[in-house]
Amino acid sequence: MKLLYNAKFYTMKREKGFVKAVLINNDKIVDTFEDVPVISGVENIDLNGAFVLPGFIDTHTHSFEGGLYSLSANLKDVKSLHDVFDILKTTKAISGKYFAFHFDENLIKEQRFPTISELDSVFPDKPLILRRVDGHSCVINSFAARKIFSNNKKPKDFDGHLKAEWNNLATNWFHKNLDDESIIKAYQKASDIAIKSGHTTIHTMVRKGHSNPKIFELIRKNVTQFAIDFILYPQIIDVDVALQLNSPRVGGCILSDGSFGSHTAALLEPYADKPSTKGNLYHSNDFWEKFVTKAHNNNLQIAIHAIGDAAITQITNIYDRVQKREFKDLSHQVIHNELTSNEMLDIIARNKISAVMQPMFDRLWAIPKGLYEKRLGSERAKRTNRFKSILQRNILLTGGSDWYITELDAIGGIDAATKMHNIDESISTFEAVKMYTSNAAKLSFDENKIGRIGKNMQADMVVLDKDIFEIEDINSVKVSNVIKSGKFTKP
Repeated sequence: MKLLYNAKFYTMKREKGFVKAVLINNDKIVDTFEDVPVISGVENIDLNGAFVLPGFIDTHTHSFEGGLYSLSANLKDVKSLHDVFDILKTTKAISGKYFAFHFDENLIKEQRFPTISELDSVFPDKPLILRRVDGHSCVINSFAARKIFSNNKKPKDFDGHLKAEWNNLATNWFHKNLDDESIIKAYQKASDIAIKSGHTTIHTMVRKGHSNPKIFELIRKNVTQFAIDFILYPQIIDVDVALQLNSPRVGGCILSDGSFGSHTAALLEPYADKPSTKGNLYHSNDFWEKFVTKAHNNNLQIAIHAIGDAAITQITNIYDRVQKREFKDLSHQVIHNELTSNEMLDIIARNKISAVMQPMFDRLWAIPKGLYEKRLGSERAKRTNRFKSILQRNILLTGGSDWYITELDAIGGIDAATKMHNIDESISTFEAVKMYTSNAAKLSFDENKIGRIGKNMQADMVVLDKDIFEIEDINSVKVSNVIKSGKFTKP
């Protein structure tokens, strides 16, 4: 057994409640202590005045893509298309395919995507995909197009740039047929990145909208290889397959709409900067009614991506109808849940729907004259990411990164949630930490296992160099150690 002491161990049972010592045995917490006890026959570990929280839990990631792309070309810091092409020339193939991600045309000199001919000049005879930062559009080269559209109709006026279902078709082709070694390597990379940022558990979406359980089964079979726990979502629209997999949940980023950045999030009123469109509802009410009803009747937790107010209205109304027929406390999820009204939030609260949200979206895109204001106008932009309003209605609010879309960074997410651009929607540090600990554990019905520091809980903890509850600049807090199932891992 190990006695951890000389630290503030914040239990997350109540605001700023802490203990001074924790006794662990293998992967479990045996007991906690208000004062440091003297116990014979144990290993005493001095944490040198550190501050300890339960291990962080990210409730929405695309860890396969995140790991895969972390082994590929990251375009996050490019300033021009010249930078893009220089990085592409040095990227390495994965199973014969080339990936580039985190591209934002708004942040480069040319203010545009590379053309298909420009990509062809770099990769004339190898398949390449370059994905926009939000994941909802991409550019492919001609070699990839010939492969992807050999058995599929091309979009009208194809120029290499793809959105909506065409984007999904292209990304699914690139993710298909990777060998098992490459898939495991991607998850290993994801696990390493997660542990370095203090995460001990992350929810991961597996596959995308198709009834192919290969990766789900592969990761579940190899789950003990990873440094963290993965909570798996079969990202499929086939309830029967989810049941065959014995999964307690179905969905993830199965899409009811797209994104603000790509003008594909479904709005009730037109886009401010493109009045000709309100975005796209990806499926009919009848489609969602059948899917949600079947999953609900089979006691599966359902997780659906909805960003625009039209999409959120569609999905929450269907949850409402299904719950009225037979109420079940399954914590069905609305993922992202960005643009909402009071009426939508009331429906979410009434039906015990969970809001799985990403504070960094506000940090990155709600800045004055930023993406939200540009796409939605200033008034609608204030109705995005309504954290305080959500908590006031006792809705379960959990924190995620949507990684690879934003960094796997719980501390950054906590900081962002306490400093929302609409100050009326900011929440306290304690409430923000709960998003990534005790609230996150409730989402997967693991509140008696993870998310708190207490007797009989799993020994998952993150050791911090500063007191996150006593500091204004939360982003300055660093992870100095991670304890996963009782084992110390230096980040």
